[in-house]
Amino acid sequence: MSTAHAPSSLFEEIAELFASVPSADAIVAFRPSQASIRRASELLELNRQGLIEDELLKELNQFEQAELLLRLVKARIHANQLRTHAITTHQ
Repeated sequence: MSTAHAPSSLFEEIAELFASVPSADAIVAFRPSQASIRRASELLELNRQGLIEDELLKELNQFEQAELLLRLVKARIHANQLRTHAITTHQ
């Protein structure tokens, strides 16, 4: 039976960001909090040392998924901005 666990703090930060209906520039400028960065570093170090427990590994995986989501969103915003710039400069 699977147990539910709380989303990583980074997912919470991303949820807060999107709930604020940010501009594309605000999304691109988004950086995780120092607390989230520290937590991810702690989990990565435990993983490197082979000391990470299953629940902590799930939390680390959430950080990785959240980071991937942000990279994808930022890449799409950048591509859209380039496309828009190309269209406006060729008119």
